[in-house]
Amino acid sequence: MRNGLSTRGGMLRRWAQIALIALSGTGPAWGAGAPPPEDGKPPSIILISIDTLRADRLGCYGYKRIRTPHIDALTAGGTQFQAIESPVPLTFPAHVSLFTSTYPFFNGIEDNGEALSSKFVTLAAVLKSHGYQTAAVVGGFVLDRRFGLNKGFDHYDSTFNVHHEQSSDPGDIKRLGADVVVTATNWLKGNSHQPFFLFVHLYDLHTPYNLPATYRSRFGSSYDGELQYIDEQVGVLCDYLRKSGLFDKSLVVLTSDHGESLGEHGEKNHGYFIYQSSMWLPLIMHWPAGSGAQPAQVAEPASLMDVAPTILQFVGIPPPPEFQGRSLLELLHVASPNPEREIYSESLYAHNHFGCSSLRSLRVGRYKYIQAPKPELYDLAADPHETTNIYTQHQSLGLASGERLAGLRSRFRADHPGAAKALDPETVARLGSLGYVALSSQHSDSPESGADPKDRIADFESYGQAIGLAATGQVSESNALLSHLLELHPELFDLRMNLGLNDQRQQMPDAAAREFQQVLKADPLNIQAHFNLGLSFFELHQMEGAEKELQAALAIAPYYTHAQQLLGTIMLQQGDYIHAREQFAHILIIDPNDYGAHYNLGALAMLEGDWAAGEQHLEAALGIDPNDADAHNLLGSLYLRKGDLDKAALELRQAIRLRPQFAGAHFNLGLVFEKQHRDEEAAREYRQALAADPQFGPARDALQKAERASGH
Repeated sequence: MRNGLSTRGGMLRRWAQIALIALSGTGPAWGAGAPPPEDGKPPSIILISIDTLRADRLGCYGYKRIRTPHIDALTAGGTQFQAIESPVPLTFPAHVSLFTSTYPFFNGIEDNGEALSSKFVTLAAVLKSHGYQTAAVVGGFVLDRRFGLNKGFDHYDSTFNVHHEQSSDPGDIKRLGADVVVTATNWLKGNSHQPFFLFVHLYDLHTPYNLPATYRSRFGSSYDGELQYIDEQVGVLCDYLRKSGLFDKSLVVLTSDHGESLGEHGEKNHGYFIYQSSMWLPLIMHWPAGSGAQPAQVAEPASLMDVAPTILQFVGIPPPPEFQGRSLLELLHVASPNPEREIYSESLYAHNHFGCSSLRSLRVGRYKYIQAPKPELYDLAADPHETTNIYTQHQSLGLASGERLAGLRSRFRADHPGAAKALDPETVARLGSLGYVALSSQHSDSPESGADPKDRIADFESYGQAIGLAATGQVSESNALLSHLLELHPELFDLRMNLGLNDQRQQMPDAAAREFQQVLKADPLNIQAHFNLGLSFFELHQMEGAEKELQAALAIAPYYTHAQQLLGTIMLQQGDYIHAREQFAHILIIDPNDYGAHYNLGALAMLEGDWAAGEQHLEAALGIDPNDADAHNLLGSLYLRKGDLDKAALELRQAIRLRPQFAGAHFNLGLVFEKQHRDEEAAREYRQALAADPQFGPARDALQKAERASGH
């Protein structure tokens, strides 16, 4: 406590000092011109990120088809930035750039599923070091704590019930926005007595659209429908802030990570292209009361990377030298802002997943240059939807833009030559011991090599269609489409990966294994291929091969808990309880809310007669998923073994309620009744167990015993 009070006191003393420092000659640092708050405390900060939100779908940015009143209301007493660009149209890389204020090519995070190095400085870490309480509540699994964005947060809530998820794409795993807002407001109720930074991430707008039926009946199942739902949730959060008196004392920032193409340029979703439909973001900063007169709108182009330094400068904290973005406050009160800001964006998605060249862009003022095999140049003032490529007509401007882009990349990459993805020697050695020759990166060819993404967009969308068909159970149709695409592009191992996943869906592990082995020949660092090959070997009862592949996946990605879960399961089946426990315990270090780890540790504790530990882990599992019949059955079995028959019956009845044909739960409940000398009820449960599973031998034997005892 002493250290905490000292830090907080130091922050407030520092606050009193920095409140007197002028900002660009316009006035005090706080509020870009207003006096400090009466209580001497710096304003709290609420940062709301609405994933996949394109700016032009909000009413305040001119959209007329739906209303977004709660988001629009933030512009009253706030500043609306009209031309904010995403650095990369993918959730995790964009949020990394938001929090570290660094370019994707510098921080090394250019695709989802990668992990941020702990050496990077984050906005949360800076605020925490200056006495702020810091918390995050995230709605998409792609921002799970295992990927490293939790650095600097006192509390990082990324609770996802992944063990019931059917999708093979982590990007599909989400929490309902209402759950995110409830969790965020509950945190505020206990932590808003001192300056705080709260990050709220709403993921509902990201496909698949899966609102509960009550909301679908109101809003429908579409992009605009999901947006209306999200707007309502923003309203719930802001209503709480107003009622609790926090709204006027806080800086409320609303933005996004990337947009959604919705069919523009032939792209249905995002990630593949870097056109404005997926790169133009909203940014609204609602200033605390007493901030003075601020402009309602700022038209100058800027980057999402500029948000973190803006927040820090506003609360009087110097941005760290590692930040590469520039504060937006200089745009608020300067008569003629510098029109030469260089706004960089990129996407390596088409290169990483569809054999194309990377895409990079540079926007300066009204002109946007896209570096591609067939370069593009657009005048966004005259052509905001990028329908007319003017590169040929203005080739000198295009060439100059290309040189500026190269200069920017060279200038910032030179500061950090180790930013490129490279495996550490220990990982290389571990892969070598497993028989794999590790490459230095996922793709040995240059990101600039490959076809122009524009020439493959139709095939890429067909690929997406194939994945969608498989997800809805139309596996044969999916296979036909994937096979056709593989004939056209035999080098694309992502197509083989999905053929293997379809083989797994059809319970064909041998065929699946062959596909994954082909993938690994081309890409030995493919984590998912190692895991799925290990899973196929597991299903083929080839445990040695399964362990090797799972170990390889963990060598590349120690945070890949799916692999560790299966590895622990294999050890559990082999009776290697010590090493199995190590696997499951390590999972909880990465993800304290992992259902499977708690469940299996509970089972292990039961095997050893440690009822207290078993009960603790099984109750934790049920806290994560209260509707899991297996955990209720196992907890009921634990109570049965320790002799607490009433609790056992309660848990087992719950398991049966959730899964009426649960043979094991009926059998265990029969054992409870037998111990209570309720022989007829015991016999009834044994019959139910046999009706669910006629081959259940112990239930048959127990039934015969119960019938003899009851005189039947």
